[in-house]
Amino acid sequence: MNNVLRKNWFIIGIVVALLSGSLLAPCAETLHAGGWTNRVVVLVLFLITGFTLPTDRIRQDLASPALHITIQSWIFVLSPLLFLTSIPLFRDVMGGQLVYGILALAVLPTTVSSCIVFTQSSDGNTVAAVFNASIANTIGIFLSPLLLSLLLSSSGRGLPPEQLFATLRSLSINMLIPIVAGQIARYWFRAFADKNRKRFGVVSNSLILVVVVLAFSRTVANPDFSSHVRELPWVFAYLAIVHLILVGSVIWFTRLTRFSRRDRITAMFVAPQKTLALGAPLLTIYFSGQEVLGVALLPLIFYHPFQLLVASLLKSLPFVRDPAQEGTMVLTSKRNSK
Repeated sequence: MNNVLRKNWFIIGIVVALLSGSLLAPCAETLHAGGWTNRVVVLVLFLITGFTLPTDRIRQDLASPALHITIQSWIFVLSPLLFLTSIPLFRDVMGGQLVYGILALAVLPTTVSSCIVFTQSSDGNTVAAVFNASIANTIGIFLSPLLLSLLLSSSGRGLPPEQLFATLRSLSINMLIPIVAGQIARYWFRAFADKNRKRFGVVSNSLILVVVVLAFSRTVANPDFSSHVRELPWVFAYLAIVHLILVGSVIWFTRLTRFSRRDRITAMFVAPQKTLALGAPLLTIYFSGQEVLGVALLPLIFYHPFQLLVASLLKSLPFVRDPAQEGTMVLTSKRNSK
């Protein structure tokens, strides 16, 4: 029982954070302290991110450009397009604020660590996973809000140029500067950062839970929040289907283009995932001071544990579980072609 709790403490923590946010709704404004609470949490969170993000390994693996282009295209092009084109089919059962959250989820980079862990444990191309997770999260600091503003422009939630510039400046102050500071510290203390990566991960996840509590407390305090609760089952079902489509499409494409088994595993775990570690603070800054924030976080809060569940199940696929299956598949395909 203790082992189960230890492995799933963050998912349990999300549930506790949502409940805590609901209970603390009457004192939401006090908790925010004029926005300073969020600012401090985000600053510390990205200082840790910069300290532990292995960008020094980006230049170590440029040998598989096709794999890198495929993964980054799935993250920043195909994923947003799939969400954008499929959402209109469900407009009748999903409210505007939840749609904003879905589109925000669509433009986020991949996870910082879980995609690497699943790739490594499945004998995938771990170096390529680190490379793509690092580069996606680095460029995602600016690319994600730009894409989000573009996707939301048709709904009237896109930011005008001057406000978008102000948001990017805020992202630079609250996210980029702490990350750069963390990277500078990492240059001197890389061994310490890598050795204590799991401990820093626990601290980061704990800070993410604080962000969820703060955002959700303000959302529950909004009288209109109850209207969104009835829409959540539809939203969660939609997100589950889209994630499975993303996973299936990347498996199909990497098979069609004859990627190696290890590269297929890497793409399968890296391309469809979305980061809560970067997503929660990024949305906090993008929707700063808006009641939509707490509702916009809900799709991401559901998507995170669901993608981990799917990744766990994917590890049991034949070509993942048994490397010898690769040769069997090749021989079978040759016989069928005859």
